[in-house]
Amino acid sequence: MKNKNKLSLKEFKQILNTYLPKSNVKELFEMLNEDVSLKINSEGELTETEKMHLDYEFPKGIDYRITIDKVLTFCTNILPEEKTFNLLLDLSQLMFFSGEISYSLELAEDLLSKINSVEKYPNIVAETNLMISKIYWSQAYWDDCNHYINEAMRIFQSVNNETGIAKCHNMLGTLYGEKGEFDKARDHLKNALKYLSKKDDSSARAMIYTNLGILSTVNEEYEKAIWNHKNALGIFNKLGDIRRVARVHHNIGMLYTRMENYDAALDEFNNCITLSLENDYLSNCAVAYIGKSFVYTQVKNPALADAYTEKAMEIAYKLNDTLSIADIYKIKGMIQNDMKNFELSEEMFENSIRLNRDIQSKLNEAESSVQLGEFLQKNNRAEEAKPYLQTAANFFNGLKNEKITAGLVAQNI
Repeated sequence: MKNKNKLSLKEFKQILNTYLPKSNVKELFEMLNEDVSLKINSEGELTETEKMHLDYEFPKGIDYRITIDKVLTFCTNILPEEKTFNLLLDLSQLMFFSGEISYSLELAEDLLSKINSVEKYPNIVAETNLMISKIYWSQAYWDDCNHYINEAMRIFQSVNNETGIAKCHNMLGTLYGEKGEFDKARDHLKNALKYLSKKDDSSARAMIYTNLGILSTVNEEYEKAIWNHKNALGIFNKLGDIRRVARVHHNIGMLYTRMENYDAALDEFNNCITLSLENDYLSNCAVAYIGKSFVYTQVKNPALADAYTEKAMEIAYKLNDTLSIADIYKIKGMIQNDMKNFELSEEMFENSIRLNRDIQSKLNEAESSVQLGEFLQKNNRAEEAKPYLQTAANFFNGLKNEKITAGLVAQNI
């Protein structure tokens, strides 16, 4: 293991000894101590952009907490109650996009506990429930996510807030989309647009355009995807919403990767990462690093692919982002396969499949199953490959798109 790993090896070994024979523990530690990271041979291989992206040190959560505690103490004494509640909600959202997920949830739950009456501030309560649903979405806690969306929907409906109802349908669309239930996802996104048909809320409309663009990308409807993403990008730029501008750049990068236009994809991922690093939007970075790492596997640059997976894993663990972690394992499997480290490659694919099954991410499980199935076939293990390839076939038979683009995570908005 690398020195930066803070895990207590002594305690870790004690736990393993409880479950495994000593010989297996020894074998496991020998495997864990292997440093299989690839090295970038010279400084000349890195552009200035690559150096900035790979050398960036992410902010410490304690710095945010100290600052926000001071802000809240100061503002609570001078702001009226409703403005204080809205401030808490905005800070929760800021912490979410900055990658401080547990603190974001803490602020949102604190806000709910402070609002004693739903009748007095129904829209704030509903927006807070929607905020909590986003947090649980990012952790792949689908049941909790669905619960808080439904709570928000119920309250928005009670006060006839059509923009709020549209936001809930948008969130349900992203929930079903991530689970691979694309017809349900599209229905909810279309319902969201219907509720906005008479509303002048360009930001909410752009969010829905972005998510429709993601679905169109999955279905290889590239012209529709480009139209949706470009419309969303124009709106967010006009609004000066840099956080969402960065997210749309990531999703356009994902689109270009599907189209195998890798230079254009790298440009979009670079735009996303640069904007996000400049503004400490950590939640944008992990998926864009994953996107870049996949592109580098396709253009046969395993050293940079490995460097970006390492950076992505650093962020994903901080965010407890199981979706991204599963995709990172998948790409690591591809890298190790290219380097003919077959045992390690197989292990990485298996890790990815296991995590995707745990979180019921059907699309990602299918993509990882294809990777492992093809790996087993190439290694003369056709019988072992069959169940993995069948799992993938069962999923992709329901889609028009059977083209696999591993390592891409869509960013809902």
